[in-house]
Formats: sequence, C-alpha cells, structure tokens
Amino acid sequence: MRRRRPPGPWVLALGLWALAPGAGAQPPPEVPVELPPPPGEAPIVESVRLEGVRIGRRTPLREKIRLDLDAPLDEAAIEDTRIRLLATGLCEAVRVRLDRGGARGRVVVVFTCDERVTTSLDAFHLGSARPTRFWAGAELSDLDPFGVGVGFGVGLVASGDQLSTRLATRLPAPWVGDASLRVALRYLDGRERFVGPLGQTLDGEEVVSIPVDYRRAGLDLGLQLDLRPFLRMTVGLSGEWVQAEPPAGAEAIDLGGRAAAFDFALGPDQPVSVLVPASLVWDDRDDPAFPTRGTRAALTARAGWYDGPWGALAGRIEQYIPIPGGSTVRLDAFLGGLVGGAPFFARYFVGDLHPYIPARAMGLNFSHRRGPTLLDLDRAGDLGAARYEPLALRLGTEYRLPLGAGPHREPYGVEFFVGAGLVSMADPAALGGLDGLPPLDLAVDVGLRFETEIGVMGLSVGNLFLLVEP
Repeated sequence: MRRRRPPGPWVLALGLWALAPGAGAQPPPEVPVELPPPPGEAPIVESVRLEGVRIGRRTPLREKIRLDLDAPLDEAAIEDTRIRLLATGLCEAVRVRLDRGGARGRVVVVFTCDERVTTSLDAFHLGSARPTRFWAGAELSDLDPFGVGVGFGVGLVASGDQLSTRLATRLPAPWVGDASLRVALRYLDGRERFVGPLGQTLDGEEVVSIPVDYRRAGLDLGLQLDLRPFLRMTVGLSGEWVQAEPPAGAEAIDLGGRAAAFDFALGPDQPVSVLVPASLVWDDRDDPAFPTRGTRAALTARAGWYDGPWGALAGRIEQYIPIPGGSTVRLDAFLGGLVGGAPFFARYFVGDLHPYIPARAMGLNFSHRRGPTLLDLDRAGDLGAARYEPLALRLGTEYRLPLGAGPHREPYGVEFFVGAGLVSMADPAALGGLDGLPPLDLAVDVGLRFETEIGVMGLSVGNLFLLVEP
C-alpha cells in the first residue's frame, strides 16, 4: 500500500489561518471614541429633549425650559427647569438624564415627565341653614383636558331660590412671556338676606331678615405671569351688570341701639360694576396638599367703581414649620381693609373667615346665620353683629399630624388637624364713640383632611355646622 505524504508546511499554515476567528472578514471600521471633557470643564449642551407628554402639551411645557444651548451645562438651571415643569401641574414627576451628543464633550439634556390626571375638584358645596335649608354644587377644572395646552373650568351651585354658574378657560399668552390668560363668564341669581348689627325692621315691624333679590352677569379677564420659580403676579379686569331692587322703608339697628336707613350697598340706579384686581403670590411650600415647610404669602389690591370709586388692600401669610415626630405647625394671618362705596358682595364677609358660619359659595350667601360668641364679651365686642364689613382681621395657628404612612410616603395621604384663631371684623365708623372691644371671636376647628386623585377634602367641626343648625 502506498503511504500518504504528510502535508507541507504551507498547507498547515493555510489551515491554521482558516480556523482563526474572523478569518477572511474585513477589518472592523474604526469607531471614534467619545472622550469626556477635560477635567474641570462642564460638557456643552447640544440640545434639550422632552419625553413622556402628549403633543398638545409640549408647547406649554417647552416654554418652561430655560437652558442655553451651546453653553456649559448648568446644574442649577436644570433643577430650576425641573421645578418649573412640576409647577405646571401637568406632571406627577420629572426625571432628568444626559444622553451623548454628536461630538466629544457635548450632551443632550432629556426631561422625562410622568403625566398626571389634571382634572381636579376645586370646591364642593353642600350645606343646610335657615332659611335656605339646603344647597349643593361643585367647581371642576382641568389644566389641559384635550392635550392642546388650553385649560377649562366649570362651576355650579344652587338652592331653591338661588343659582350661580361659571364657565372659564385658560390660554397660554406667549406674547407676554411666561404667562397665561384666563377668561371667565359668570351669572348669579341671588337673594341676599340682609341683617343689621343688632336687628332690622321693615315698614316699622321687626323682621328676621330683609330679603333682596338681585342678578349679576359678568366677564372676568386675568393675566398671570410667573416672575420667578416661586413668585407669580396676576392682573385683571372685570365688568358686570347688576340688577337689584332693595325695598323702601327698611331700617337697621346699629350697635348703639339706634335705627337708621338700611345701607344695602346695592342700588337700583347702579347697573354696572367695574373692578381692576392685582395680586402678588409667593409660594415655596414643599407640597401643595400637605405642606410640611415653606411659606405662602399673598398681597392683593383691588380698585373698583360702583356708585363711586372704592379700593381695597389685603395681605395673607401662611408659614409651615416642621416639628419632631413628622407633624407640622401652621401660623397664619390675614388683614384686609376697604374704603369707598363698594357693593356688599365686594366687602369682607364673616363666613369667609369663621369656620362656623357658611362661607360664600361662588359669590352666593345661603344663610343669615350670625356669628357664634365663644368669647364672652359685651355686645359691642360681639362678632355676631358683624356681617359684610370693610375691615377684617384673622390670626391663627394649626397643628397637623399625618396618619398612617403619611402624605409624603404614599400617593394620597390623610392628616389630622386642630386649629384656633382670633377673628375680628368691623366698620370703624360704626364703632366710633362705643365702649368695649371691637367685634372679636375665637374660632376652633378640628377634623381630618383627605388627599384624593381629584383634590383635597375635609371633615371637621366647621363642616358639621354647615349641615346642622347650631
């Protein structure tokens, strides 16, 4: 048998080359290596991208992004932009990441937003008091229901003889800068039950109250500008038609026991009311529903015309202070003053400051209930004589305790609260020459607050007085 020759060296070399990994393949293309910027130099912002939002909401959200392109990365500006995006109320959370840019040392800043449910229950009205007995209604709003950057709001409250309705929209106003324009239409068909400081008479006879039917239809314009991350300014213009026919022969018993013609601050010969409001609001609270620290302060000025010029100035401040154990203390103060011949609905109402008296619901007062008298003062110093007044003061404090895991550890929280405040309202002209303190009372309230997907709701002693006549 013929013996096979062993392969030559060149055959072995060829076989080894064929078995080598990647044999016969083209060499891989050279990939440029992205090197970080030199130490001490910040990367350059190449572009900014917004993710996780609907197309219609991108424009209003992009207006909140204020990062300079082709400029070094500024961490403070990124955090400021993140806060601005959260402040719109359209995002549950905002995350930031950096993606690689198109060249060495360049990055793309990406903001990812988790959209939230933007429909909220702004107010829920439910109560029962003499003489209305029962009223109900609600106010709803949505920051952007259709994803086109336009918000809407609607409200309705009614009883057997009163009705108030409102329709509003909020539009972006880029021609003014970082601003929005609010337009609202409203209509009220009301019956105000006027009472005097110590009583009232009609045609010489004592009556429980003096009812006056009136109607109001108005248009409100408001421009809101975000001046800084926590500071905003609002200016507006309102005009409305007013129809009312107060009865003749009505008298009010003043604090001195004297009878005088009833000043309804609502005349049949004054069909038009004009108002120009302006306000500054600072709000750096850490949470809008259950804040634990921060300050909310507002300064509001109003100038109007109704049977002559009138003006008002009011200031409000709330300070939230965290204390050991996870609870919070709130300190609050309000002071408002008014001069001139303002209509009664523009004056300060005792129910807006005292929790035991039903507050106005969308401009309507459903009760002629007088204020309680927790402080045993003489009649001149009794808040029960106050109703619609040109001067108002409130000083209060409140203790808040989160229940369960707490509102800052769960999507929706519950908190217990107990608060107290001193409330004073008066007409300085009516107090002239009287002995004793100005109208003053103590307000104490205790209850629970619940944060839900559509807003914050509460159950308290003050709420019970809305349904139970004391």
